[in-house]
Amino acid sequence: MAVSTIGPTGLSSAVGALGKNLVTNGGANVSQRGTQTGQYNAYTAVDQFWFQEAGSVQARFTTTQDGSGGAGHANSLKLDCTTAESTVAAGDLLNLQHRIEAQHLQHLQWGTTSAKDVTLSFWMSSPKTGTHCVSLYQADATRSYIVEFTIAVVNTFEYFSVTIPGDTGGTINDDTGPGLYVSFPLFSGGNWQAAAGSWLASQDYTTSNQQNLADNTSNNIFVTGVQLEVGSVATDFEHEDYGTTLAKCQRYYAKTFPQGTAPAQAAGGNGARLAVGVSTGDFSCEWQLPVVMRVAPTVTLYNPVNANTSAYNADDGTDTAVSAGTPTDNYIRTTPTLDATDAGDLMIVHMTASAEL
Repeated sequence: MAVSTIGPTGLSSAVGALGKNLVTNGGANVSQRGTQTGQYNAYTAVDQFWFQEAGSVQARFTTTQDGSGGAGHANSLKLDCTTAESTVAAGDLLNLQHRIEAQHLQHLQWGTTSAKDVTLSFWMSSPKTGTHCVSLYQADATRSYIVEFTIAVVNTFEYFSVTIPGDTGGTINDDTGPGLYVSFPLFSGGNWQAAAGSWLASQDYTTSNQQNLADNTSNNIFVTGVQLEVGSVATDFEHEDYGTTLAKCQRYYAKTFPQGTAPAQAAGGNGARLAVGVSTGDFSCEWQLPVVMRVAPTVTLYNPVNANTSAYNADDGTDTAVSAGTPTDNYIRTTPTLDATDAGDLMIVHMTASAEL
């Protein structure tokens, strides 16, 4: 394992192949959910990053896509502590985490003698100096690797890269489940702590030296430029056009709302699914999903006009009960229930589809 704080201008650009970064949305450019408040065990404002929580966590955060970052990054994920946790119990854990689908990691060849090293690089701004940790965790093998790094200046973006040896004793199944957790711990109790610098047959995330980044409501943490790649050298961050990153994110979360609109009830009809009633009974508002999702998603319904989960009848201004049916990984067919007066009327409804790891 090696830790480096060299600047990005000194990095090699030799690796230019599309898709070298195993982290989706590491530049924090896609934010389909918008600002999220009171968070501790949910997806953040930035797609593909969520809070992993265990124990009796009291800390809460507001998360936003922030227009700041290290060199070359227009955006970052901001974590604003709104409820502090000054005392951390042994079973308490709070990680900022990114999960990578297992079938996308087969080329690492972990669990064989050909296991490949990986290098994680990122920019981070922390409210505290001193020891921080990052970790990888293999869900299929219950194995973890912890790395310490040191923040030198508070509230300033610093660049880090860490190299982690390929795990010859690991297992990453060839399936659609979670293969690796990439974690940035905000705090952890003793039950989640272990030594750094080797693969462990346990689920641990920090050493005992990890700072508590949620002990004060003035604490803000920023993260961007997260890249995990094969090899022992950190190369330049793989910048993608917005559409490419969005499509990758939509494998796990998609919405009918415009990209600039956070999903919510009564958020307007732009992008909503439409259908015209033809007779008494059921009819469908259909959504061909933008990409094939990881698995058949969980669907949430939103009324474009009123604060409920019904479809809205745009002709008579009433709400109509609707269900999501049985979604597939690329198609959703909702079924509003009509009465005789609805024939010929226009029905509209918004949806989100979640197939997160």
